Amino acid sequence: MLGLVMGCILLHHLVIATLLFLVDTMDIAQLESITNAAMTLSERERAKLAHDLVASLDGPADISVAEAWDSEICRRINDIESGKTELMDADEAIARARARIRS
Repeated sequence: MLGLVMGCILLHHLVIATLLFLVDTMDIAQLESITNAAMTLSERERAKLAHDLVASLDGPADISVAEAWDSEICRRINDIESGKTELMDADEAIARARARIRS
């Protein structure tokens, strides 16, 4: 539930920030209309819209970065499946990270 609330808050702020950025080219009535329309979308549709808006702020995708991540993901999956890498419980991982920070 908290994730949904945080997602809605993030979406709200994202829409506002993006729309404020566009104020130079649109009037306030148009921006309010877009915001109102966006808020009537389903959660899934708003999430897609938020993703697309954020992606549009980053500029065009760097294919080499995407390919590098694809390779890294495949390498990690292979390491897990082969037993080379052992998964650990999230609580244990957090405890280890905290211990490293303290030392």
